[in-house]
Amino acid sequence: MKKIIYVLVILSLLLVGCKNKENAVRNTVINYEGKSPNWEVTYKIEGNEKKHDSYYTFKYIGTDEKPKTEVQYSIDGPKEGESNLFLLKDKNEYTGKMKNTGGMPSDTDRGIKVKIEWDGKTELLGLSKIK
Repeated sequence: MKKIIYVLVILSLLLVGCKNKENAVRNTVINYEGKSPNWEVTYKIEGNEKKHDSYYTFKYIGTDEKPKTEVQYSIDGPKEGESNLFLLKDKNEYTGKMKNTGGMPSDTDRGIKVKIEWDGKTELLGLSKIK
């Protein structure tokens, strides 16, 4: 009888251990970047398929004075996107967090397209995945 109990305990421990490994979800970080004559944009996705956060940074690298008015942008990714405005205050860069995120990108997804409008100018950037 004791042998049967030991065998059942050992089998239970093995089954619980295997189940925990199946449920463990690995977090990843995916980085994108792109550059135009006046802007450098980075985009980072951290997390996993169930829950992740996306962050972006717009850095003004133009030779003219930095924009004093609001900058309008739109981010168009394969699974998420956003349009909004920002002001460059003390620095030449603005960082934000995506409000609505979709699923994690796959290897076959296209890059991310960004449109930036400021002071009557417009630039389009393509962000590519950094390997």
